Amino acid sequence: MTNLPNQQNRRLTRRTFLWRASASLVGAGAATAAYGGLIEPHRPVVERVTVRIANLPGAFDGFRIVQLSDLHVQPGFGPDSLRPALDLARGETPDLFAITGDYVNDDAPDPDDHAVACAKALSVLDAPHGVFAVFGNHDYPSPPADPALGPWIRAGIRMLSDAAVPIRRGTDTIHVVGLRSFLKRPVDPAETLRLAPADSVRIVLWHEPDRAEECARAGASLQLSGHTHGGQVVLPFYGPPILPSGGRKYPSGLYSVQSMPLYVTRGVGLLNPRIRLNCPPEVTVLTLRRA
Repeated sequence: MTNLPNQQNRRLTRRTFLWRASASLVGAGAATAAYGGLIEPHRPVVERVTVRIANLPGAFDGFRIVQLSDLHVQPGFGPDSLRPALDLARGETPDLFAITGDYVNDDAPDPDDHAVACAKALSVLDAPHGVFAVFGNHDYPSPPADPALGPWIRAGIRMLSDAAVPIRRGTDTIHVVGLRSFLKRPVDPAETLRLAPADSVRIVLWHEPDRAEECARAGASLQLSGHTHGGQVVLPFYGPPILPSGGRKYPSGLYSVQSMPLYVTRGVGLLNPRIRLNCPPEVTVLTLRRA
């Protein structure tokens, strides 16, 4: 069993960097600080990505998935702050929505209340083939329980915790597979992927990206992840100076991991201090194509 990293140390390290970055922005100029704190975090952009899959059934050639992640509803970043990203996402009219975790900030007061508020905000999402989601590391209560499902069921969102579901289009079928956060629970990707036929296209939703090699070895066709926020601050010619445990190998964008495509979104929300610089919030539109 994999030892679970110390989450408190991870958050402190990440938070310390972001506070220092915020202080540096103030020192560099009020305009830059205002942009990083007040403007960029509230201006999501659409990223369009084509993903080629060798055995994609013909009926799914051109299938469109909108991915959202890391919403982090909390005091000062309430459900109304999600509206720009949700408007962009709904405007894309995808075939399926995939949401890859972290609906709250577990350091903030009343995370359960914020989870309910986030689920209610996401209830506006609708797609012909459904809205599927997984939980992120910020969403879990103390072991062994999983987060409450009631708010998500009422919102029309199907949460997948080490589960697989078929998606049918005509006579063709693919599978969506959802895994628990490996920072919070022991996870065996190969065991869960065996819930779907080995010769089918299996799209994995997994909050953290850094164990993508295990999904690739187990025969996953595509992995969608978040968790990293893209670093929140990206320095020119350097990239993100700090990334969270579980998200250090693949900061953001499209990767090929042992021939399996992996996409890591920058997410919608952010952690304290609430700044983004050269790393705007993201709504991802993925189009599946036959290789």
